[in-house]
Amino acid sequence: MDAALESGKTRLSPLTKVGAIPVSLTAMLPFVGYWLGGGAWHWLTIGLLFGVGPFLDLWLGEDNANVPPQLEREYERRLYYRLTLWLYLPVQVALVLFSYNLIINTEMALQAQIGLALSMAVGVGFGATLAHELCHHPSKLDRFIGVQIFSLCGMANFLVYHNYGHHNLVATPEDPGSARYGESFWKFTTRNISRKFVMSWQIEAQRLSRQGRGWLSPHNLMIWLTLNEVAWVAGLTWYFGPLALALFAVQYAAPRFLLSVGDYMEHYGLSRRKLPGGEYEPARAIHSWDDSYMLSNFLFTAVDRHADHHENSSRPFQILRVRQDAPRLPYGYLIMIFAAFVPAVWRRLVHPVLEAFYAKGEVVPHGLPGALPQRFAQGANIR
Repeated sequence: MDAALESGKTRLSPLTKVGAIPVSLTAMLPFVGYWLGGGAWHWLTIGLLFGVGPFLDLWLGEDNANVPPQLEREYERRLYYRLTLWLYLPVQVALVLFSYNLIINTEMALQAQIGLALSMAVGVGFGATLAHELCHHPSKLDRFIGVQIFSLCGMANFLVYHNYGHHNLVATPEDPGSARYGESFWKFTTRNISRKFVMSWQIEAQRLSRQGRGWLSPHNLMIWLTLNEVAWVAGLTWYFGPLALALFAVQYAAPRFLLSVGDYMEHYGLSRRKLPGGEYEPARAIHSWDDSYMLSNFLFTAVDRHADHHENSSRPFQILRVRQDAPRLPYGYLIMIFAAFVPAVWRRLVHPVLEAFYAKGEVVPHGLPGALPQRFAQGANIR
């Protein structure tokens, strides 16, 4: 019986109550640090998220409750969840303006400036998973808001790469967002960030070519997305001066880094089977890593219920399901992020789980040359 139907009563995930509000609350932590007196308090976001967060995630434990199928349509239609997503954009803009003004126009110690700049960048970066959700929605308004959130991360190209590249190529050697067995996060992230940007332009060029248009066309979405980002940078620089460029570089780097480690965790070592006609089998739950730790679920807008997202990409975050047929990360994202930074720790935690999953014979291993254990190398995707 589904975990949401215990003893004849419906038990829903706490996520169905709070929606995406925790992401906006995270972005407001730098304001709290300022109200508490500034100084070392400007490091509050960093301390809470990465110091306390992993322990709290472990203590709260897993949340395996799924919305019952008969209630999914009802929860899918509720405007409340879209409102909690929209709320983040004004909070994000306020965070950026507040932080820039405080760092550039007031007297602050260097350590406080660094703490506030990093806290701002992390607050902006956590919005990336929320923007990811919006960019999957069919509503033009939702996608517009998602693009604006991504533009303050310097990642507006995500809309093109993710929707039309990653979801088509996921868990294949052709996807720069799918990590290979034996590939360290540090090697992966260089390939991941650079190739995703290039692929975004390639996708648009190919789309326009099919329409008989060149890539340098007003119909090229990547041109408009890039101009949108430039407009944000130009506006901030015009208002705050050249130091705004340095701050934007920080808020550009942190979200890309966070997104890259998310990519690394989501499909590591998993590949789809190639069919006789040359195409790949459809993406299924077995091609993505799943996680159901409660705090991670809150802070990453349920993107860690990743297996269901890839099998049902139109399913909104509030009704994403925990999938028992997917490989499961040993801990939540707030812990596994740090594991990914240390290859030896990552291998110790993840490889036993992954190899046990390989042994079921349902998924094709995806690894670097010479990295896979010999018993899994035959028939694997190796590149």
